[in-house]
Amino acid sequence: MQFLNNLQRIPFQLPVPTSKGTYFFDPCDIIRLEASSNYTCIYFNNRLPLLIAKILGDYEDVLAGCGFVRTHRSHLVNKSYVSFVDNAGNILMKDASRVEISRRKRKQVIELLKAA
Repeated sequence: MQFLNNLQRIPFQLPVPTSKGTYFFDPCDIIRLEASSNYTCIYFNNRLPLLIAKILGDYEDVLAGCGFVRTHRSHLVNKSYVSFVDNAGNILMKDASRVEISRRKRKQVIELLKAA
């Protein structure tokens, strides 16, 4: 479980608004987020994907402190679910999905993925 900071010890739950209401998810359960125009598809380890009417950039800063890395203009991945990075600049996730690393960000992304 992620915490907002060590002093408060309040668990952080990502609010995800939908037409039915707002869900709250533990970032540890999110594998990756993928942009699709003005929408974001959130992929989970324990439920079906969820399409949200928010842009990926709205989640980038919020999830950066939870181990998420922006690999491409359309992808934000949870480092905990990265399985393999090939020499061509692709990431294989533990759910068997492939995520592209942009050429411009490749060096920075690889360093962030190596960091503990």
